[in-house]
Amino acid sequence: MVAQDRPIRKSTVISKKLGLETVLYDRETRAIHALNPTAILVWELCDGQHSPEEIEHSLRAEYQAEEKAGVLEDVTRIIERFHAEGLLEGGQPRTK
Repeated sequence: MVAQDRPIRKSTVISKKLGLETVLYDRETRAIHALNPTAILVWELCDGQHSPEEIEHSLRAEYQAEEKAGVLEDVTRIIERFHAEGLLEGGQPRTK
């Protein structure tokens, strides 16, 4: 799937930094999502220009993570969650 190769945020999702936290608001579904610091970095790089591997590289640099740390697995899990929540192009929002 192309969207997963270089994930891109949906245009209906607004991000807002509130103090030390960042929240996402999906204008389409009216859902609010709170992000942890790692998810914030992944979100910012879901611009259609970065692959999961490139996002992993950026996170490793930011956190000075060792090679054996499972950073790519974490990035993949976060991107999959963004897709499941319908926050990325090609993703389907969860039904509640």
